[in-house]
Amino acid sequence: MSTHVSVLFWAAALSIAVVANSVSYVPEAKAAYPCSGKHVYPSQNLATVAANSREGTTFCIHDGTYNVSSAVVVQDDDRFIGLYNDSSRPSVVTTKAHYVFDANQGSDRAVIRGLKISGGVGGNYCEPACGKGIRGGRYLTVDHVRLTRNANNGIGGAGIGLVVKNSLIDHNGSRRFTSLDGGPSQAAGIKSAEGSLTVLNSRIEDNYWVGLWCDIDCNKFTVKNSTITGNGKAGIHDEISSGPAVISGNTIRRNGTLAAADRHAGLLIMSSANVDAYNNTFGANVGYGVQISEDDRPPELGKIKVHDNTMSRNRLAGCGLSGVSCYRN
Repeated sequence: MSTHVSVLFWAAALSIAVVANSVSYVPEAKAAYPCSGKHVYPSQNLATVAANSREGTTFCIHDGTYNVSSAVVVQDDDRFIGLYNDSSRPSVVTTKAHYVFDANQGSDRAVIRGLKISGGVGGNYCEPACGKGIRGGRYLTVDHVRLTRNANNGIGGAGIGLVVKNSLIDHNGSRRFTSLDGGPSQAAGIKSAEGSLTVLNSRIEDNYWVGLWCDIDCNKFTVKNSTITGNGKAGIHDEISSGPAVISGNTIRRNGTLAAADRHAGLLIMSSANVDAYNNTFGANVGYGVQISEDDRPPELGKIKVHDNTMSRNRLAGCGLSGVSCYRN
């Protein structure tokens, strides 16, 4: 090879390497520019701006920190879109409000995207309803959002049609929202009761009690292609629900880490029916990888399939119960 050709060859290789390296540093999530709607800046009170806007408003929320002392009320068809061009997100935080975003006023079809939401406060004086990053909403979509350090739930009390995707739900919940202090257990990264919940391509990490909790017949429950790790009692809890529930393609590891919890499992199925759990990877969960059990609450266990999962030496419990089928694990 001639010297000239050799120089060209190595220059081209170096160019390719630089491009490849630059791609690897592109942030995982960037809000799309431009945002067409009402532009909001950190100098403004986001809760006041939302309260003074018509339903169906798109709020273009510029990067920075928004401290709110009362909840941002979400109306029908509202869209809260974070604008940023680095690895951070606009942060909406409270040290006073029971909810950061409140969609419980009959809100339908709202979208919350590209924000960090934290700080929902509460305790025994207001449990179980308080301490939430996002409360309520029907057909609510949460996309590219981080929900962290809310006293009870990252998201709680939502109605039917909740979809969470491409998001990080971490470090939510606390002892005072569990049975450990004598009150009702509510604490979770996300808890849905009498609604429905879909979680896609998300990370559910290090929440105090449960990662994802479908409770009291939350109907359709879907968790796919997500990582559920480090949650205190269980990574995923399907309880007294008739489904259908589909749990597939997830990594479910190192859950059940809270010694004081009454049960410890990666996937906990309790008095539920119509569950299909397959193609998940378990490992290092405390107690069981999958635990299936039944008490006197309806529905009876039935049509539960746990199959084709990689267990990585995690145990399964309850496979011999009536209505349960476990195979190729």
